[in-house]
Amino acid sequence: MQRIFLAIVFVLALAGAAAFAQVPAIGVSTVQGVPITGNASGTTGVVTGTLAAVAGKITYICGFSVSAIGGTAAVGPITIANLVTSSMVFQLASSASGSVLTQGFTPCIPANAANTAITITTTADGTATAVNVNSWGFQR
Repeated sequence: MQRIFLAIVFVLALAGAAAFAQVPAIGVSTVQGVPITGNASGTTGVVTGTLAAVAGKITYICGFSVSAIGGTAAVGPITIANLVTSSMVFQLASSASGSVLTQGFTPCIPANAANTAITITTTADGTATAVNVNSWGFQR
């Protein structure tokens, strides 16, 4: 009887350890793919951040952030191009004290084809101190 009890305890301990091993650490992605980032900075004209293309792989965007400081004109439109069904467009009001737009996508959104970059494009007026575009995603 004691052996059966010990066997059951052993099996339950193994099952618990296996279940614990399935839990990802904080900050660790459970996405199956190669993580990538893209960024760009500017003070005038077009600012384009790019999640680059890789032959034979699909690029996914999981989020982006556009920040601006200085200037009086709006930063925008912010266009995310080459997505699976259509482009996405956002607006951001700029101010001398700065403004930020951060958007995450769950689930992450794929590009419209393999070997296709995803671009995040906005504008910086001539009075801006800085406009930054940052994006993150993965490829598989």
